[in-house]
Amino acid sequence: MSKISDYFKVSLDPQSPAMPVRIITGLVVSVLGFLWLPFGMLGLLILLWIVYVTKPPEISALLGAGRTDIFVPMDGLVTSIETLSGKKIIRIAQQIHSNKLILMPCHGKIDVNMFIDGLFLPADILNASNLNARREISVIQDDITDVANTQNTISLIIWGRPFARYLASPISEGRVIEAGIPIAISLLHGDLDIIVPSNYEIMVNLGEFCIAGKTVLARQL
Repeated sequence: MSKISDYFKVSLDPQSPAMPVRIITGLVVSVLGFLWLPFGMLGLLILLWIVYVTKPPEISALLGAGRTDIFVPMDGLVTSIETLSGKKIIRIAQQIHSNKLILMPCHGKIDVNMFIDGLFLPADILNASNLNARREISVIQDDITDVANTQNTISLIIWGRPFARYLASPISEGRVIEAGIPIAISLLHGDLDIIVPSNYEIMVNLGEFCIAGKTVLARQL
């Protein structure tokens, strides 16, 4: 019974990034089942997969973490780590079986949350991250009053691929959110660039599979 109540709690929460996906999928399953039962069974399997990949994770590592730690915001594989103009950029690629929710990487305030329209090119095409549709979210960490302090700003760039066409976020700018809270969703198979200040040490390695809200991405020097 608790699992059923949790399902409806997430599915009907207007602040949950998974809410529109779950409602639309449920309605489609109902229509397919009414038209032809085998279609309804197939739709039910898709709904179960949607529920699985949009289930909010249970966060326990955050309880004993420092407020300056930056956690991995999305399940996936680390595909690149580079330094550019004093910033450190970590790219994480989604896997088809991994959770699709994007979590708040640290305690702080949502400064910018905007969608930029674009293409849906494969990730191996040069400059695809700038040409493709993407959602950019900037987080001001801890000291939320000092908006000019770029050393406290972490940026998330969620960008699409041919099979990543739903990059949504119901969280409004200006909200103060705790680390580990879902703030966005990326369906079905996209990439995420995390840009952290130069005064942070990267704690993940190239090729490592990371768990959102549990793996420490970067720690202040």
